[in-house]
Amino acid sequence: MKLNMKTKFYLGVLVITALSLYVYIFAEFSIGNIGMFLFWAALAVVVESLLIPMPNNTIGVSVGYAINIATIIIGGPLLATTTAGLGFLLRVPKIEGRGYVHIFNLPPHKSVFNVSQSIIVTALMSLIYVNIGGRIGEFGLAQTIAITLVGALINTSIISVYLSLNSELKFIETWISNIRGTFPSSLAVGSIGIIIALAYIGYGYGAVILFFGPLLLARYSFKLYIEMRNLYLSTIQALNKTVEAKDPYTSGHANRVEKFAVDLAKAYHLPFTSIQNLKTASILHDIGKIGIHDEILNKASRLTKEEYQEIMRHPAIGAEIISKVDFLSDITTIVKHHHERYDGKGYPDGLSGDEIPIEAAILTIADSYDAMTTDRPYRQAMTPQKAIEELVNNAGTQFHPDLVKLFVSIMDN
Repeated sequence: MKLNMKTKFYLGVLVITALSLYVYIFAEFSIGNIGMFLFWAALAVVVESLLIPMPNNTIGVSVGYAINIATIIIGGPLLATTTAGLGFLLRVPKIEGRGYVHIFNLPPHKSVFNVSQSIIVTALMSLIYVNIGGRIGEFGLAQTIAITLVGALINTSIISVYLSLNSELKFIETWISNIRGTFPSSLAVGSIGIIIALAYIGYGYGAVILFFGPLLLARYSFKLYIEMRNLYLSTIQALNKTVEAKDPYTSGHANRVEKFAVDLAKAYHLPFTSIQNLKTASILHDIGKIGIHDEILNKASRLTKEEYQEIMRHPAIGAEIISKVDFLSDITTIVKHHHERYDGKGYPDGLSGDEIPIEAAILTIADSYDAMTTDRPYRQAMTPQKAIEELVNNAGTQFHPDLVKLFVSIMDN
């Protein structure tokens, strides 16, 4: 992935910050003994090599956070920061489709980012720990809880800024969509780090190896979560491909509708969860068409009354299909009611006004606009301006009037 100027500048800031923090820590703190350093450095490299790629393949998660917490408590800032940096620098994770990835076959900017980010997060955590009363080699409950929370926030924030700058997305959207699901798991892994530190303080290196098992169990939980997300995304795409194979018109339609719907939902200030549901519903809103005869879907002339009544069944069919899939159940009502009308003359249930879920009302406008501006076998596409006029003329009857005004303002910008 090529870096833009903003990302390059941000990367430079991270490097300078990491170097400054490390120089300060190197001058103010010591490691203790070489045996301790080698042991924890090796452990850091091992756990960082057990990387689990996220579904978007832009980031990965590891259980190295537990080792960071443990080394801060037992060895202090210099031990923790050095081992954390080495863990990222020397790790050799195996990535599906790419084989083993290491510093010699990874783009330089990624290695620089990974090491800098690791040093900054661990350095800040360790400095906070000693400055709020934490003692090196002793367990402080309040101090450890504080750095576990702060560390997770700093880590996710640094990564999200990096991704948002290079993708031109808003920070909060990137933070939520890419990392939100891993935050609770990071706190859980951090708690294992506390247990590892207590084991070392009380019983030495052998106990640390003993508690390495729970750390691997935490990694397995991480892996299950990521695989579940992969399955979720794959299922959505498979369902979408099924509709496209059934109705050639649908190819590209769902993705365009998704964009229009999400833009409108954001302008309406819907909460994040509602927007995510709307994104999924936009992709799958026509899934019910798999229950409609091909000759009706692909008819090159206008439909008869009977054929149109058959088409009108597709929202209910789609809702029935989706309701059987647990992780899609939240979008059932959106799919079912995306052909309702504001005046109550829509289908399948004749809902009107505020009875129609706001997500479904948004989807109705996005779907209608794309349908009007797309060529069909029996008519030419309208111009965008003409389609906007149709929306305005039917505001308050077919479409939610406030949403139409908002959509027009979006399209005018």
